[in-house]
Amino acid sequence: MADELETTVAPSAIEKAMAIFEAFKERDHGELVQARKALTDHIFGQVAAGQTDKQRLVVSGLTHLKALERMVEAPKR
Repeated sequence: MADELETTVAPSAIEKAMAIFEAFKERDHGELVQARKALTDHIFGQVAAGQTDKQRLVVSGLTHLKALERMVEAPKR
């Protein structure tokens, strides 16, 4: 079962989340590559922790990317 999740559900969730993320605003190629790497690590971690619902994985992934984006954009003090 884990193999099926890793070969179908996780990649599908990653592609869906990336499509949504890219649609939000214009980003350069480097930002998208970094986002895909972070998203892939996060979603595979969620699958390893037992999450199997594609929509939950997509939402979790987008939330994770937004949190990372906020950390980068946070004002430096």
